[in-house]
Amino acid sequence: MAKIYDCPEHHRLRVINKVDCEKLPTSFTYIDGYVRSANVPLPSTVMFPCSCEPGSPCGMNCECMSVPYYDADGLLCTDYPGPIYECNDMCGCSSDCPNRVVQRGNIIEIDIFRTKAKGWGASTRRQIRKGEYVCRYTGELLSNAEAEERHSHDTTYLFDLDKEVPDGNQPLFTIDARSYGNASHFFNHSCEPNMVIRAVYIDHLDPRLHELAFFAIRDITTGEELTFDYSPSADNVPRCAYDNGVSKFHCFCNTPRCRKFIF
Repeated sequence: MAKIYDCPEHHRLRVINKVDCEKLPTSFTYIDGYVRSANVPLPSTVMFPCSCEPGSPCGMNCECMSVPYYDADGLLCTDYPGPIYECNDMCGCSSDCPNRVVQRGNIIEIDIFRTKAKGWGASTRRQIRKGEYVCRYTGELLSNAEAEERHSHDTTYLFDLDKEVPDGNQPLFTIDARSYGNASHFFNHSCEPNMVIRAVYIDHLDPRLHELAFFAIRDITTGEELTFDYSPSADNVPRCAYDNGVSKFHCFCNTPRCRKFIF
């Protein structure tokens, strides 16, 4: 049995297979954080606290709220494309501060289910509002060189931490969710996705090691599959695999705007 029921969130997960006799891979271990490689340093930054009253939520005059990442209900302002800087442990604001969303953790109940053409997928057990936080992308935190060496022929689960990397530069670190990860391991691609991923900073400002968080870009109905676009731009995410320069991943999202190929 896959080591998925050992996690603290097991009560919010169900595994459903009405398609075949396939079971979850026994090599996959559910974690909600990271397994850090010895080649990945701890973040190296200086944190800056806000000046709000201790125990009170940040107000609109707080420096942490100078850019409105979230509204009063904690929903992402989806028109904002850049990184999100949440309040940190040095801030005096309360835990219910509107600028503390990702750090409060995932509260959405998710089903891991077997699809007919895409292997395993994930769906929501309740309605998700546009802009609502879903979960982080977790797994093994590797150096880019380690990731290249480990998965030279299959990079499907590799997610480069490149949201803050200048154009033309290579990212230094990668998240590998093949053997370790959370429900995001099972998120499939769609050419018309219902989620987007954003870089998030919580307890440090190191641009090499930002968090990756999924947010709904529209209202998602109960039972709907959770998807994101693996290739939203020329910088494919997750990193794609090619055979002699030719894409080898066909798309089965069957949406009206399907590109037929994922990569």
